[in-house]
Amino acid sequence: MAFNNMFKNALDDTNRNKNVGTFAYLLHRITGIGLAIYLVMHTYVLSSAISGKETFNQRMGLVQNPLFAILEVGLVAGVFFHMLNGLRITICDFFGVTLSHKVFFWIEMVIFIIIMIIAIVLQWPKMQSGYYTGM
Repeated sequence: MAFNNMFKNALDDTNRNKNVGTFAYLLHRITGIGLAIYLVMHTYVLSSAISGKETFNQRMGLVQNPLFAILEVGLVAGVFFHMLNGLRITICDFFGVTLSHKVFFWIEMVIFIIIMIIAIVLQWPKMQSGYYTGM
């Protein structure tokens, strides 16, 4: 129930304040939650190494497919947006340039787009259906 109210309040605030800062604030929270969920799944897969080589290879085999290659691009997007936005917040707060936060946001977005182009180019072969059959 509390989660629904929190989500509803965030959406209401976003509708009232349609600007770059609100968008960055909301995306920062969403990517943070997504990274926390990923960390739990990552720990689950890696913890199978304790159970032996066969168990680990079986769990790793579950994530060796084109769907997870696409999800890895999403992971890169979440990590880099969260990191770049956190750096933007830190720079704006510690160096007293909060009035220029929109300029820093657009610089962040240019860097983010460059990183995402590189990530997609590097992951593209893994997104093809025949990539994993040859292994």
